[in-house]
Amino acid sequence: MSVLGQVLRSLQNEQDGSLNPEQVCLQLVQSCRHAEQHMQGLERQCEQLKAELADARLAGAGQQHQHQTLEAAVLAALDNDQELAARLAQDLATLENEQAVHAGRLAHGEKRLEYYRRRWQEAERHYHDLCRQLAMANTTLCVRQTMAAIREHPEVTLVNAKQALAHIRAREQQQCHDEPEPPADHRGRHSADEILARLQQQRNARP
Repeated sequence: MSVLGQVLRSLQNEQDGSLNPEQVCLQLVQSCRHAEQHMQGLERQCEQLKAELADARLAGAGQQHQHQTLEAAVLAALDNDQELAARLAQDLATLENEQAVHAGRLAHGEKRLEYYRRRWQEAERHYHDLCRQLAMANTTLCVRQTMAAIREHPEVTLVNAKQALAHIRAREQQQCHDEPEPPADHRGRHSADEILARLQQQRNARP
């Protein structure tokens, strides 16, 4: 049974229909504690992903610098040593394949971070909602008056109140999407021949 369902069930004594506010508060205190722990766990996950992304961006900058160095070396070798140019182009092709894989992982990491940020925001809202419910439940007189009103008006029942809350929870759950899937492996897309043709064309286009 859901937390809200447990709270609703504990509101009424089975024998005389009276309210048990102590049990309500106890359940809500436990729910708040669990919700807070869940929220903190998601916050730690977000911080870890942000650190991983920072490291990944730093590694990507290093790859880009290495790419520029190798590309310049291939262009220089094209004028003097075709064999050396071919070897360097092979190294550059390998690097570009690694860059493509790295870019895919970086994009996936950013999607995961956004996913866990959304989940943390939802968990934070849920925690504060429970805290508000706890504050209301602690106001014993207000809760007793609510139960008295329910008993006095037959059209308002615990059953349809529970159904309304169930619809709210269902809408909230529909907004929670699955964690994004890892990117496909694009290793091997680049070749030395492709690199040489591209840089040869680039060199020939120079004035």
